[in-house]
Amino acid sequence: MDAGPMTRPRRRDAAATRAALLAAARTLMVEHGVEGTSTRDVASAAGVNQALVYRYFGSKEKLFAEAASSDADTPEDIILTTPLADLPRVLLERILDVVTSEDASELSRLVAAANDQTVRAVLQHRIETSFATRLAARLEGPEAALRAELFAAVLVGVGFLRHKVGTRALSTADREVLVAQVNRMVAPLLEP
Repeated sequence: MDAGPMTRPRRRDAAATRAALLAAARTLMVEHGVEGTSTRDVASAAGVNQALVYRYFGSKEKLFAEAASSDADTPEDIILTTPLADLPRVLLERILDVVTSEDASELSRLVAAANDQTVRAVLQHRIETSFATRLAARLEGPEAALRAELFAAVLVGVGFLRHKVGTRALSTADREVLVAQVNRMVAPLLEP
């Protein structure tokens, strides 16, 4: 009795599956909003079983949080390894590079498609854990957490106004001049 050709089980590629789920989530959430996108839709668009969404991300909210994140906008290594005196310049240059990237445009559309509570929770978590907490740990003197968040607010605000809002002076300023001005403004926040 011939059982026919033996088929091998399909080999799983966790990284590829995860990447496919994230790509599908970004696309669908931009098109339909976070509330209008189901985990079933994401799984279907990625060509996988819905259970894998929960296996890799745990929940729709965690999927959104990761989809709204980008390796390009993660400053942890910079904060931990850059000398404090150089940090304003290095981080602002990084922010200016990131806000003009394709990832940033996709992230902006994704954030705009989400409801305020979801966006607020994701952004708050990222700013506090990826940025402010790490920077505050490196600062000496009083109110380190407040100074770290003020530092973040200025840098992110400059990037946002320059590239997303397009205010005249910021959007046309020479990059070196802009970085030097911001550096002078925020450097005192890093001092004890």
